Amino acid sequence: MKSCVYQPLVKEPRHLARRGALAILLLVLTGDSSGANADGNARLIRSADGVPICIYETGNPAGPPLLFVHGFSQSYAVFKLQFESDLARDYRLLAYDLRGHGCSGKPWDAAQYTSKRIAGDMAAVLKEFRPQRPLLIGWSYGGYVIMDYIRHYGDGQLAGAMLVGSNAGLPPAPTDAAALERTRVMRDNNRNASPDIAAAIKGGHNFVRLMTAKPAPTEMAEIMFATNQMLPAYARRAMVERNLQNDDVIPKVHVPILLLAGTQDATQPSAVLQAIADKLRNGKVVLIQAAGHATFIDAPAEFASELRRFAATTAPR
Repeated sequence: MKSCVYQPLVKEPRHLARRGALAILLLVLTGDSSGANADGNARLIRSADGVPICIYETGNPAGPPLLFVHGFSQSYAVFKLQFESDLARDYRLLAYDLRGHGCSGKPWDAAQYTSKRIAGDMAAVLKEFRPQRPLLIGWSYGGYVIMDYIRHYGDGQLAGAMLVGSNAGLPPAPTDAAALERTRVMRDNNRNASPDIAAAIKGGHNFVRLMTAKPAPTEMAEIMFATNQMLPAYARRAMVERNLQNDDVIPKVHVPILLLAGTQDATQPSAVLQAIADKLRNGKVVLIQAAGHATFIDAPAEFASELRRFAATTAPR
C-alpha cells in the first residue's frame, strides 16, 4: 500500500462534486495522495509524538469552522455527503483521520493510543488549521475523542460540540447486568480481532449494516466498509482497552453541547442522553426520526438543518 505524501493545502474554496468524492475514496482506499491532487485539500501533518495525521479541508475558508471527528474504524471520508452539500458554501469544513485509522499513522504499541495522545492529535490538527473557535462534530467514538481533548486542553478555544450518536462516556459507569454485558461483548469482539481477511470482510459488512436504519447509499456503504478494513487488529485491541469513562469531565465542559441521535439508534437511549444534558451547563438533546446510528447518512438534510441551527447558537455575538 502506498503512503500519503506531504503536499500544500489549497486554500481556495472548492466544493466537492463527483470528481472530489472519488478523490476522497481513492485517498482512503489506496493511501495514494495523487488521487487527492485534483482538489488538493488532503495532506499529512505530524502529531506531537511524530505520528502522521491525515487532515482534510473544504468549503468556504471565510466561513465559521466546523471540525468533524469520525467514529471507530472509520475516516474523515464518511462525512462525504456533508462535504459536498451546501454546508460547504457557508462553512469552513475541517476533518482528520484518528491515529490508527484511514490514511493516518498506525502505531503498533498500545501505549500510543492513550487519551492524552489522542487528545494531542486533535490539538495538533487545531494548531495546523488555526480555526477561530471551531464547532466540533463528533460521531460515535468521535464524541469520546472530543472529551479526551477537553480533559487535557479544556474547552476555552471551542465554540461548542455536537455529539452525534454518542454519549461520549459522560453517563456514570454502568452497573446493570444488560449494559455490562453489552460492554463486555463489544470489548471482547475487538480485543479478539485477528488479521484474518475473511473474518475482517464479514465483520466489515456487518458493521455497515448496523450503522443505518435503512440501507446506506452504495457510495457510502463502500466508504464505510473500506475504511473499516483499514483499522489494524492491533489498533482495535489497543483502543478498546483504554478507559472510556468521562463522567468526571462534565465539570470541565462550559461550552454548549448538542446530543443528536436517531430514534432507531438502540445504542443511545433518549433517556440516557437527556440525563447527560441535564448535568451539563448548556446541554440539549435532538432526535432525528427514523434515523439510525449514522444520522448524517440516514437523514443528511435533517442533520444539516440541526447542525446549522446549533452553529447559529454558538456563533460569536
